[in-house]
Amino acid sequence: MKKTVVLLVLFLCQIQNAYAQKIDFKWEKDSLNGKLIEKIAMSVPFKIENKEYRFQFDLGANTTLIYDKCFENAQFIKDRKIDKNSEAAGHQIFSIENQNIKIGEFEKSNYKLMGLLNFEQDEVCGVVGADIFQDKILIIDFPKNQILVTDQLSKKQIEKTVFVDINIINNKPIIPLNIDEITYHFQYDSGASIFPIFTYRKNFEKLISGSKAGDSLNIKNFNNPLIVKSVEIDKQIFIGKNKFKTKELWYSDNDLFGFENDKIDGIIGNVFFLDKKIVIDFKNRKFGILQ
Repeated sequence: MKKTVVLLVLFLCQIQNAYAQKIDFKWEKDSLNGKLIEKIAMSVPFKIENKEYRFQFDLGANTTLIYDKCFENAQFIKDRKIDKNSEAAGHQIFSIENQNIKIGEFEKSNYKLMGLLNFEQDEVCGVVGADIFQDKILIIDFPKNQILVTDQLSKKQIEKTVFVDINIINNKPIIPLNIDEITYHFQYDSGASIFPIFTYRKNFEKLISGSKAGDSLNIKNFNNPLIVKSVEIDKQIFIGKNKFKTKELWYSDNDLFGFENDKIDGIIGNVFFLDKKIVIDFKNRKFGILQ
C-alpha cells in the first residue's frame, strides 16, 4: 500500500511538471564602448501566423511589444489600431486584437498585441514583457538557457526554493534587497544583463560620493542614448537568506526610469543569477532561488 502511494505521488509530480511549457533562450552579444559583452540580452523565439521571429526576453518591460518594421509584409499588421494619445520611447503605440502567439512552447490565445509604430531594431523584432506571465510561475534556469512557464510548482521544487515576498508594480517583479542592514526594493529586470545593480544618484548619494569612480558607458534604451556610470564598492547583498557580493554600483545622474515615482530603488539584472535557477511566482507574489 505504501509503495502504491509513493508511486502515485511521483506520478502526480511528473504530470504536474509535464504541464510546464519550455522556452529556450539564447544569449545575444554586442560591443559597448569597444568592449565585447558576451551576455548582453536574452532572446527567445516568438511565433505568429506560423512564422518565427527573435524577441528580447525583458521582464523590465511591463508590456509585450512588437516593432512594426519587422512585420511590414505580415497580414495581421494590417489590422492595427493606432492610439494617438499613447506613446513609448518616443513612438506611438498601436494594438492588434485577438492574436494567437507562441513563445517557445508557451501559447497565448486571443491576446491583445501591442506595438511601437515606425520602430526598428536590427537584433530583435520586439520584446516579451512581464504582462504575459501575470498568472504564471516562471523558472529561469540560467545554466541550461531555459525558461519554464507553469501554473504550479511541484512539492520538491517548493521544498528546494528559498522564497521572499515581492511586490508587483506595473506588472514587474519588485524584490526586497538588504544592503548594510537596510531593506531596499529593486525591480528584477531580465533585460538588464550588463549591471548587477543599477540605481540613480539621489537614491545612493552618500555611497556614490564616497566611492571611487569606475567605468561609464553610453547605452541605448529603445534607441534613446543614455550615459550610465559606476563606482567601486564592496558590499554584500541579501535576498532573503541568499547572499551575493558586488564590487560595483551602476547609476545615472538623474532618475531616468521613474524609480522614485514607482517608489522603488533601482534595478537588479541577471549578473547575480547566471549560475542559478530562479523562480518568479507572479501568481503568489514570491521570488526564490531553486537550490
